[in-house]
Amino acid sequence: MRGLASFLAIIGLALTATAQVRITEGLVNPPGSPDAGREFIEIQSCQPNFSLQGYWLIGIDGENVFNPGNIHWAIDLSAYSTGSNGLLLVRDGSAVLQPTPATETTVVVITNAFSEADAAMDNDSYTVALVRGFTGAPGSDIDANDDGVIDNVLWSEAVHAFGWEDDEEAPGQPDHIYPTQLNGVDIPGSLRRRTDGSTWEPDVIIFFQNGSIIAADAGRATGAGDFGPFLTSTSNRAVIGTLPSQFNREVTPGNLNPGDRPAVEGDLNCDRCVDDADLLIVLFNFGNAGGQGDVNNDSIVDDADLLIVLFNFGAGCQ
Repeated sequence: MRGLASFLAIIGLALTATAQVRITEGLVNPPGSPDAGREFIEIQSCQPNFSLQGYWLIGIDGENVFNPGNIHWAIDLSAYSTGSNGLLLVRDGSAVLQPTPATETTVVVITNAFSEADAAMDNDSYTVALVRGFTGAPGSDIDANDDGVIDNVLWSEAVHAFGWEDDEEAPGQPDHIYPTQLNGVDIPGSLRRRTDGSTWEPDVIIFFQNGSIIAADAGRATGAGDFGPFLTSTSNRAVIGTLPSQFNREVTPGNLNPGDRPAVEGDLNCDRCVDDADLLIVLFNFGNAGGQGDVNNDSIVDDADLLIVLFNFGAGCQ
């Protein structure tokens, strides 16, 4: 019976969908000014050198005066792949942030990436999302009646997101954010309240592989310049879960977050170990037109995917 229970547990894991890509870090309000040229969004794939064909990053306005649900910016990642460590760093300027990104990381520099003009991400009620199959454009509206509910879906899959409200709404003019409708996380005002009752807005958010999250104000490290290194605040910070013991408050654009492990070829359930669960994912989806089990992302789950898992079986397992 124990053997059967274990087998059924493995099958359950195999049938549980896991996003192959997720947001791992975002700096939306760097210390000092201007913000433009110093912001970034970092994502990581479970497998190295993963094609981002069809993936988009989008910014969504939430401030009432800016039309909640308005697409502020949209970045097509289809031409890129993550690096050998699974990381891709999207920058809005060519000046290198400190610490320097790992050589294994794919770095994409797009001037004014996070704005439709020479500006930056809004520092108010805002949502950043990673989606697939985006069909909209900056200026598209996903919330036509401004009630906080997405009623105009412009993507085939919502992969991951984060956001927060600034808690500065005028009476009768509510702000709205959308991360929880996009498979993401909202950092609520209740976690960002000062003792005087006011609310601080995060400058940076970091997601760790152990499931923990920190959203915090950011400041310069001792002796740092405008391009870092930056440190998360010890007071204005919201923590979900237990942060890795290796975390030293540093913002690490283009580097693995403390305690995190690099991508592993053949890892389909994102546990950084190629094992029975990954093999079963391929077998249960064999013959499908892409999706879960499509290790090489060629839109078919076939012998090639099975061989990749078998060849890498045991890789990353501790």
